[in-house]
Amino acid sequence: MTKDKNRISSFELMAIHFKNELKAIFSDSGAVLILVGALLIYPLLYSFGYFNEVLTDLPIGVVDLDQTATSRKYTNMLDASRDVEVSYNPQSLEEAEQLFMANKIDGVLLIPKGFQKNVLSTTQADVAVYADGSYLLKYKTFYTAAQTVNAYFGAGVGVQHYLAEGKSLKQAKAAVSPLSIQTQMLYIPAGSYGSFIMPGLIIIIIQQTLLIGIGIMGGTFSESKESPFRLPENKRRREIIPLLFGRVGAYLLISAFNICLALILIHDWFSYPDKGHMLDVLMLLFPFLLAVIFFGIGLSTFFKHRESAIVFMMFLSPIALFLSGISWPVSAMPDWLVSLSKILPGTTAVPAYLRLRTMGVGIAEVKTELITLYLQAGCYALLTIVYFYIRLYVGKMRKKQLT
Repeated sequence: MTKDKNRISSFELMAIHFKNELKAIFSDSGAVLILVGALLIYPLLYSFGYFNEVLTDLPIGVVDLDQTATSRKYTNMLDASRDVEVSYNPQSLEEAEQLFMANKIDGVLLIPKGFQKNVLSTTQADVAVYADGSYLLKYKTFYTAAQTVNAYFGAGVGVQHYLAEGKSLKQAKAAVSPLSIQTQMLYIPAGSYGSFIMPGLIIIIIQQTLLIGIGIMGGTFSESKESPFRLPENKRRREIIPLLFGRVGAYLLISAFNICLALILIHDWFSYPDKGHMLDVLMLLFPFLLAVIFFGIGLSTFFKHRESAIVFMMFLSPIALFLSGISWPVSAMPDWLVSLSKILPGTTAVPAYLRLRTMGVGIAEVKTELITLYLQAGCYALLTIVYFYIRLYVGKMRKKQLT
């Protein structure tokens, strides 16, 4: 550098730190893998895993102890549903249990003796459902399929009885079901799991990979024992803000690439719900990224080794996912935990992002979350700046004591 260091402008300092941070990132294979590679691997891996969207053709066994035309009709109706597939017809519950323990079926339905007799005599007929309660999604799928078939089968039996009494088909249907209910699935019409989980999960992935990557760079820099400043000691106070914003700019540039990949291309490839305007989405993501980066840079100052950053951030990842409200509703969490979760920017960003992208609301509808993210970014930036000022002051005092 030919220019006098004392006369470098703040903008030039910012550009220097921006360039140095990018150079440091792309010369570190671990940081590149986390900051760039992970945003390609994780969303694609999860998206392909949830590609079928809905759990269908769950293998079950039907133990038909009645062996009548009516019980076979019930079994065929169950097999015709998209949710389950009657893969086995064991002759007893003991045989069905062996199939379940061998992991060949995920549930058992028992049709008792006298099923047809009870149906034809208008006596209540029972079936028993044995579902895998250890796996909530399988349990819900099987139970819902059995409930649906019961409702249709019962309605069909009722209609036949009313027709036998001389009523018209219209009267029979009205007698069986006097109240007609029309269900409309909003925002995710197919009720698919992938379209429900992935949009919010991608936001959490962006947050955690950024935090891990920034933490690795912070730990690596601490190990090197080098000073982040370029100006002489008596001029370093004015370099703090250019240093911070130069580093922030480097991570924003990388995040822009990640957003194009994860939130635009992958979102479109897998046809996730997209009812929002991209400009509104970007207006929300900008303060979110700022908050995450400032938070990450602040945290990275505590890591003396890069391994410490990886361990801590990996520990933080499942907590971040839980607190985001994706796996469990925020309304069902204790108030103190909800308040504590606001430390993480993703907790605020995920519900706002889903309202914009999935529900199609405007940016004005997430104004509170937008302000919160800007406040978070400002608070984390201020705390980091204060830390650097304290660090310079402490270093200056130690030198005075030594001299």
